[in-house]
Amino acid sequence: MRKLDSPDHREPAEQLLRELHNQSILPFDEARALAPALYCDDAIHALELERIFAREWCCVGRAGDFATPGRYLATDIAGEPVLVVGGADGTIRAFSNICRHRGARLLEGTGEARRIVCPYHAWTYDLEGRLKTFTFMRDGFSPDGVCLPEFRTEAWNGWVYVNLDPEAEPLAPRLEPLGRILANYQLASYEPLFRVEEVWPTNWKILIENFTEPYHFFIAHKDTVEPALPTRMTRHEDDGGDGFTLFRQFRAPGVSYEYASDMVVLNDLLSEEERSMYPIINTFPAHVYSVSPERLFWMSLQPLGTDQVRVLWGVDVYPGSIPGGKAGEERVAELRAAFEKINGEDKGIVESIRRNAGSRHAAAGPLSPKERCLWHFQRYLARMLRDPAS
Repeated sequence: MRKLDSPDHREPAEQLLRELHNQSILPFDEARALAPALYCDDAIHALELERIFAREWCCVGRAGDFATPGRYLATDIAGEPVLVVGGADGTIRAFSNICRHRGARLLEGTGEARRIVCPYHAWTYDLEGRLKTFTFMRDGFSPDGVCLPEFRTEAWNGWVYVNLDPEAEPLAPRLEPLGRILANYQLASYEPLFRVEEVWPTNWKILIENFTEPYHFFIAHKDTVEPALPTRMTRHEDDGGDGFTLFRQFRAPGVSYEYASDMVVLNDLLSEEERSMYPIINTFPAHVYSVSPERLFWMSLQPLGTDQVRVLWGVDVYPGSIPGGKAGEERVAELRAAFEKINGEDKGIVESIRRNAGSRHAAAGPLSPKERCLWHFQRYLARMLRDPAS
């Protein structure tokens, strides 16, 4: 029996890209799932890092995560160590997370720091990335011009995005249609509730596809999501284009809000339809989220390989929708447990799809009308992965 993903059974990356292109130009009625080999091929993974993640706007969290000066997140984008930090002037900046002395990683994880201190030789930078202290250096050494390289950041609807490409087009114009759709929710006002960072043993594209189709709700989430947001009541339209995909879930008649109580504060700007509707969005390439009048559930993905993806996820809430004190703590715990349960229902499936993708019997099946966002995502992948010289 052959080993899964053995090189002699994989299609060359060039052939996979041709197939992806040919598939992407088909009408939706003829669309099929991605070729399973696209989840397994190391050359495709390298192209995704080079042509997508190193050039696109990648979500690193919410503005509220960096509201306090010195609050930071250390992460990696396309293999590049990145440090996102809130400045004393209220500006959120992204720097190379590499010391300018001998290349040590400056900070890890998340936290709060008044200054950025290298753990190797204590070179110290301020929150604007400028070198300030440098113990035991030779006489005459000047810190002038010694700064951490800075990456572009952009805020949109309360999200913070980073782009490694200094020549990239700004993000906001591409998301203007989405901004109009979401305007009444006032997403920039939503407040952070909790954050989780995990590594899932699957391919990033599989997780994106899972999040952006409701076809699996009635079976995979039959006791969690389906009773409140039934598959039959989802609606797909041609919203999106170059910047995002979107479908809408609708709450079943008679079902209350997720944590409805006298503490819920509904946005008066919302229409009746919007109060019962949950937009599900992927801002390309890998920022997925669902919106409701009370809460914002989101994930930001970074591929670590063909079979590993780092998942930063969290929940934010509309101001006033969570009570204070012990009741609020219990509500937060309940909400986190609910989303961990839903994530758990998805984890086993997306992991199995990646394991099975290397099988000679894995095949790309036809898409359901409930999987229209997958077709849009394929078209995005084909655009981004094509040879720029072609």
